[in-house]
Amino acid sequence: MSVTVIPLFSQRLREVTQEDHTAAESSTFISTLMGGERSARDYTWLISQYSYIYGALETEVRAQASDAAVTAIFDLSLERGTQIEADLEVLLPAYGFNSRPAALPATLDYVNAIHEAAKEQPRLVAHHYLRYLGDLSGGLAIGRLVSRHYEIGTEALNMWNFEQISKPKIYKDEYRSKLDEYGTDQTRAEILLDEAKRGFQWNKAIFDDLDKASKGEMLSA
Repeated sequence: MSVTVIPLFSQRLREVTQEDHTAAESSTFISTLMGGERSARDYTWLISQYSYIYGALETEVRAQASDAAVTAIFDLSLERGTQIEADLEVLLPAYGFNSRPAALPATLDYVNAIHEAAKEQPRLVAHHYLRYLGDLSGGLAIGRLVSRHYEIGTEALNMWNFEQISKPKIYKDEYRSKLDEYGTDQTRAEILLDEAKRGFQWNKAIFDDLDKASKGEMLSA
């Protein structure tokens, strides 16, 4: 008699979003930035857009962080807003910006999506997963690569410094376990899966806009 193995929700989440995740990380802007083919100014463009995204996400997460259903997931020690602001204080004047670049159209779409997602908690959890687990995975590699390729000092790479998380792999495993528990509710699970797929699509759109902006096809600061 065969036994049907039901995959953990976190595994299913990874599988369902794999195609959109790959499409986003393969976008021209981010792949060439990580390949050392761009500039520190382009990296500054990226971090500027992140300031809007994390500003929206962290506002909405803080508003719900005390909800028993998500308290374990919405760990405020993951917040990146303060670190991003510290980085921009160094990056903007160093790489020719008189002010922070405005949010690009795709960034505004993503910010609006995050605020809208907060009305339905599983959707907000999807963005929390997408951003922070990504930061603790490929994001840490981004910090190392831009430092090497563009000679950006550690004083401008706070975005990738998680001082309160000494062992990222263990933390990520625990985070996925919390997601598995959260996803035992089938309705929540399906909403979260759908929003996570769209989240990666919004991120790809931002990378596409950044590629245009870096080529002067959009207004720059």
